[in-house]
Amino acid sequence: MIRALLVDADGVLQHVPKGFLRDFAALGGGWGFVREVFGEEQRTMTGSEDLVEVLEEVFDRRGLAISPEQLLALWYRITPDQRMLDLVARVRQAGAITVLATNQQSYRGTWMQQNLPYDDYFDHTFYSFEMGLAKPDPAYFTSIVDHLDIDADQAVFIDDLATNTAGARKAGLKAITYPPRFPFRLLQLRLRTVGVPGV
Repeated sequence: MIRALLVDADGVLQHVPKGFLRDFAALGGGWGFVREVFGEEQRTMTGSEDLVEVLEEVFDRRGLAISPEQLLALWYRITPDQRMLDLVARVRQAGAITVLATNQQSYRGTWMQQNLPYDDYFDHTFYSFEMGLAKPDPAYFTSIVDHLDIDADQAVFIDDLATNTAGARKAGLKAITYPPRFPFRLLQLRLRTVGVPGV
């Protein structure tokens, strides 16, 4: 029996607007800057390093006269997917535990906690920067199901990245990859197939 649905944030529950990466590139002088920033951001996902300090290192290396706040303003451009929120609400109403399971650095994660309506839909929220663990580490998922006091195979996890769903499966969870342009109705069908209630 499925007792919990875990849902990723970026690419599943929420999206950035069109032109997001273009604006990032324009601010830093090109696509190499985008790749470097997102690569360096990974250092901060478990809360062990501070994003602002990491960004300042990047700016210094590149001789850029911009501020971390300018990049953070771009990172805060988030639009929740109401269709996914409605699905989560139905699953919750059907009696399953609903869980937000997301990798976030502390600045963006805190902004999400303060400005987005996820507490109205999820019984629990697990942000990597607070946990000290990040996807795709199987320990991230084990920590969550242990906290929920359920068996790993009683949980289903949705993520847009196959590396993350692979990590969930290694931890014993059922997992569904939901990449961009994947039909929403097919996602619903897969959730029903693995026994998620209310879908």
